[in-house]
Amino acid sequence: MAAPTQDLVSFPIVCDGYPELIFDLAGADDVQLLTEFIMKEFFHRFPLKDNWDVEKELRPWIGQYISHVCSKGVSIILRDTNNNNRIAAAAINDIDYKNRPEDDVSLVSFADPIERPGWQNICDLLEILHEGMNLDGDPVLSIDMMTVGQDYAKRGLSTQCTKLTVMLAKCKGLQSIKVEAVSEFMAHVLAKGGFQMIKEIDYNRLEINGKMPFATEDIHRYARLYILKIAD
Repeated sequence: MAAPTQDLVSFPIVCDGYPELIFDLAGADDVQLLTEFIMKEFFHRFPLKDNWDVEKELRPWIGQYISHVCSKGVSIILRDTNNNNRIAAAAINDIDYKNRPEDDVSLVSFADPIERPGWQNICDLLEILHEGMNLDGDPVLSIDMMTVGQDYAKRGLSTQCTKLTVMLAKCKGLQSIKVEAVSEFMAHVLAKGGFQMIKEIDYNRLEINGKMPFATEDIHRYARLYILKIAD
């Protein structure tokens, strides 16, 4: 499952403070369980989940996407060795190029205004978030999704996932990490980790095709783009 990295970081890694939890690089053998974990713990808890049909629009392709990004050797999985290696947390990371090859699928590859209108709105939001941005370096590492299982919350696991992702990016010789944060929880983790917010969108002011698809009274009312420039 694990792929070799440079000397800066070597997996598997024991989780700080929780020796029963083990970090590793996600690989092909993890895709099925990781897909179910991401569906349950990320998308079904997603702040914007009520704006689209998660199962109908996401289920048909999410495994294909996760399989593809896991093949790049930069996604992180955390397992509970005291509970049949149950997944406790994950960071689904991608290597993102300015001129991305057609066969290098990403989350936006599956946007479709007819078959997946809700997901199309999400992708439009991400595109607006990136408008006018010129990120340092090519490629950059993108933290596409990061989530912790509800049974493992409030242990600082998101912070540890973020730190390991930074170390992986440095191993790969990448200059920057980008993250689209759509929740206050993730925004807090990133700010704490030294990421710089470079753009913010208020859902209650965002119009897409003449509508306001994400208008909300929830605490999660902003999408933010964060960047971390990696020191040599």
